[in-house]
Amino acid sequence: MTCETCSRATRGWFEGCLTASAIIESFFLFLFGLVSVDRLAVLSVMDFVRAVLIGVPIILTGMLVILFCVCALSGIPSAVAIWVSERLCIRSLAFFGLVGGLAGAAGQIVLYGSFDNLGWLFVVAGGFAGLHYWRVAGRFAGTQARQSER
Repeated sequence: MTCETCSRATRGWFEGCLTASAIIESFFLFLFGLVSVDRLAVLSVMDFVRAVLIGVPIILTGMLVILFCVCALSGIPSAVAIWVSERLCIRSLAFFGLVGGLAGAAGQIVLYGSFDNLGWLFVVAGGFAGLHYWRVAGRFAGTQARQSER
């Protein structure tokens, strides 16, 4: 792999991790919003300001923790998928979506020891991460190998 290919693949992987993290965080924020929606109707202005001042740092910390976990759990499966796609010149959107979903399922199993409850969330987040990787780098997979053959 050339430096340009490696840089593009790394950027695509990290942006895919950001995508998966955003999906997981959005799901939990949605659940939190459902639980607290009736409580918001009786908040005063000062209660709302306190909630924002306390909630925003907690949300940002949660986002960083989720991003760290996603990056740690997806590193090895993603590296293997990227290497295979570069080596075999696979540029299929379906390939990257499927591999991302499988990496999400593997992450669920590593984290919780089984595939249940929130397994679908990890598969969906991984699938979207794989699709985002394709948009950034996967559609160019193997171009360096083909150019060097000529």
